[in-house]
Amino acid sequence: MTTELIQAEAIKNTKNFRNSADIENFYRFVHENDLRFEAKKVFELIMQTINEKTKKKNRKSRKVQ
Repeated sequence: MTTELIQAEAIKNTKNFRNSADIENFYRFVHENDLRFEAKKVFELIMQTINEKTKKKNRKSRKVQ
């Protein structure tokens, strides 16, 4: 029962992540310190890592006929 509640909260939070105080503070920090280029590079690296993991999962789950 508790794992279902945790998963529901996680889904709810990911849908509304832009309303999070932490995200707002992060964007404010990036703007105030003129770190847009660095933040973009970090996000690109994160997205690349996520995409590589999903590609590996898809390759393993395919069945060869």
